[in-house]
Amino acid sequence: MRFLTNSFKRPMLLMMVVMSLVAGGIVMSQPPGGPPPFELGRLIPPGLRQQLDLTPEQLKGIEALEAETKGRLEKILNKEQQKMAAGPAGPRGRLDRSNTLVPVLAEKPGPIVVAPEPLAVVSENGAPKLELQGDAFEGALGDPVKEGGYRGIRLPSGSDRNGDGSRSGAATLTINGLKPQTGRWYSVKMRLLVQDDFKVSNEKTPRLTVAFFKDNGTNSLDSISKPLRESIERDKVSLRDAGTNKNLGQASWRWHGFDFRTPFPEVDTLKITVAYENGEGAGANSEIWISEIDLTLISGGGDAPSPKAPPVPRPENLVRIAGRWHFDSTGVSRDIPPRFDHTNAHRLVYLSDRPETPFAGNMSSWLRRGYLDRDGNPVPKDQYIPDAVTLSIEGTHLVMRSRNLPNHPTGVFPDRSRWIDGNPNVIRDQSFTWRLPLEPRENPRHAAMDATNSNRALPMGPIGVAANGVVFYNPFDHIAEADAVWRLDRCCGHPSPMQEYHYHKYPVCVNTPWLDDGAGHSPLIGFAFDGFPVYGPYESAGQLAKDSKATPLNAFNLHEDPARGPHYHVTPGRFPHIIGGYWGVVEPQRRGRR
Repeated sequence: MRFLTNSFKRPMLLMMVVMSLVAGGIVMSQPPGGPPPFELGRLIPPGLRQQLDLTPEQLKGIEALEAETKGRLEKILNKEQQKMAAGPAGPRGRLDRSNTLVPVLAEKPGPIVVAPEPLAVVSENGAPKLELQGDAFEGALGDPVKEGGYRGIRLPSGSDRNGDGSRSGAATLTINGLKPQTGRWYSVKMRLLVQDDFKVSNEKTPRLTVAFFKDNGTNSLDSISKPLRESIERDKVSLRDAGTNKNLGQASWRWHGFDFRTPFPEVDTLKITVAYENGEGAGANSEIWISEIDLTLISGGGDAPSPKAPPVPRPENLVRIAGRWHFDSTGVSRDIPPRFDHTNAHRLVYLSDRPETPFAGNMSSWLRRGYLDRDGNPVPKDQYIPDAVTLSIEGTHLVMRSRNLPNHPTGVFPDRSRWIDGNPNVIRDQSFTWRLPLEPRENPRHAAMDATNSNRALPMGPIGVAANGVVFYNPFDHIAEADAVWRLDRCCGHPSPMQEYHYHKYPVCVNTPWLDDGAGHSPLIGFAFDGFPVYGPYESAGQLAKDSKATPLNAFNLHEDPARGPHYHVTPGRFPHIIGGYWGVVEPQRRGRR
């Protein structure tokens, strides 16, 4: 079971409502979608405070002045007047003893962290220790009026913030309490946004390092490291899309990391570090942003010795469902569960050249303040939705029930700042039911779109669904002949006039258990409604499927191979972006009823 730790699965919100001094850090805030409540003693508007990226010394000075002002106001106003002036605070997350995330008031914001399964590594207060060195700092990840007010780690290559003469920095996350009996194989990932002008002269940085310790972190044993520069530079070329809105630039959120095995059974502590050295960037867009850190125990990992091939479920533990779908019965009954949710999504396996678990880590999300609920009412505060997606096997179909809630950063909608395109729509909680054939069949009468979809080969509205339950649309916006690519946020989505958040092109923010770093064939990221799978952009190591000469994609964005059969690939920067038409037979799908 994957779970969320204390303040580490919570975006920093549009405006701050409660402030305190905790080890030089700022506390909680609220999401976009409405004006913040008034707080006694506040001197600097919260939006401005986030953008100023104040130093700890400046924060202390401001906190002291605000505390003095607040004290004076409390002497002037009576208790009832103070209560009227105070506003509600949004929830933060922590774990209770049953591994359920419970809303609480967090003390300190930070990046998002997903910890291993089962409950083994969370410290007593539920928060792994985060340390920042050099020029690295915690701050707003973009303008909160435009990008949702998320906060996380920032690595500036264009400034010497601490004045030591070097543009270098690091962020280290320490996680204690590993238990070798639960497994020794892990996957570590970070969701990064590398701005267009980030630059370093040291070719071995930025790098991601995992250091191993025993004796509760006091005795160093070994470490493993991976430079990220090659995959970052590959992304800049492979994912470039000239149609992207110029205000956003080419930077987009992307997962980077690697799989590893703890080298000794005595390892009980990990230190995960991302670092950079010799920054040479310039201007305001020369940083790396980190919004999430994801550490996951690889299911079925056991104590396999080879670090080159992460272990997968043993064939004898796979119970065939239909087509390529299987149930991983490792350690449990061989009876197929009536429902797959966030607790057992890793057991629903799709076989290609390897067992894939596309829904693991994608079943939970947040209903954000500022979204609309199913009745069309504004959501007053953040709500964690552990089962935003559920799945069941019903006859010949995999049935997905989805609330269509993105589990990643989004732009702020309505886009009143016109940072993207002035989209007037808002994201709404939906109630979708999608039926995906377990054994898809080719349609002998299939047809691909023409350049403007004048033949209506694909309908407007949903045409498929990503592994996180968010729907795919065809390439066109509400104006049928207009390519929608330039209208999308950094995760390649936006809401429709029906308030449905959706993707028009490769959704780079979709979480997959296997990294899509161009080192091999991309993982599965979703399905078209004909049941055929949609894979990421790579056909093989360093080879984009859209550029393949040996097995070129057809007009449907589809080709086939012995391991996967017929399958689609997304094509960054090239029409039709996701699919060009249905290769297979499509059955009627059902949207939610309001």
